[in-house]
Amino acid sequence: MASFSLASSLSLLLPLLFLLVATAIGGATGSYDPKALCSKTTDMASCLRVFPTLPDDVAKARDNQEFYTQMELYCGFKIYEASSLAEAMIATTAAAPPIVSTNFFKEKKADMTMFKTPPGKCLLSCNKTIGDVDDILTCGNTYLEDRPPIIHQNLTVLFHGGHPLPLCKSGCPDKSSSEGEAVLATKFNYIWTLLDLMEAVLPKYLSETGTETTTSGAKHKTTIPSPDVAATAATTP
Repeated sequence: MASFSLASSLSLLLPLLFLLVATAIGGATGSYDPKALCSKTTDMASCLRVFPTLPDDVAKARDNQEFYTQMELYCGFKIYEASSLAEAMIATTAAAPPIVSTNFFKEKKADMTMFKTPPGKCLLSCNKTIGDVDDILTCGNTYLEDRPPIIHQNLTVLFHGGHPLPLCKSGCPDKSSSEGEAVLATKFNYIWTLLDLMEAVLPKYLSETGTETTTSGAKHKTTIPSPDVAATAATTP
């Protein structure tokens, strides 16, 4: 009778054990939700708007390590894209020409390309700020494996340092901005949100990979961004 009771108990427990094991495995492999990191950013509303635009390599990452690695690559690409646009815009501008005689204008009527609009303050500011955030990701000549903790500290300064927002984020475009400057500022705002999301995942990444120090064992050196870009993002949408 006792053996029958034990067998009956096991027959009831085994399905429950299998369910628990399956749930544990499923939780380990299929429950990671990178979108949940938006709750850790300084601007959750912007993060949630941007997240659906992320490529699958980022949005469908299986863990924090994969998410950070893919996010860094994607952010680097978007910075390059914005930087290329800024440089192209600056290349098509020049200082306003000096005042010359009317006859000169008549003679040069067929070639007016030399009279270009000087670059606006938003173009110049965004170009500089994009360069600054690019420096944050590349960390000078630092080895790739040594960058994450440096990037983490710099992004912490950027978003939690208590500094004013850079002009490209806070004041561009303005009424005097060209259409191109408005596009550039929009691209930078997108990059800013990506960086905010990267800052949210980095503590988890560093904890899981054990990369709080450089590979040589020495404490990493922090490169503080310039005052123009070192800033804290707004904490409300």
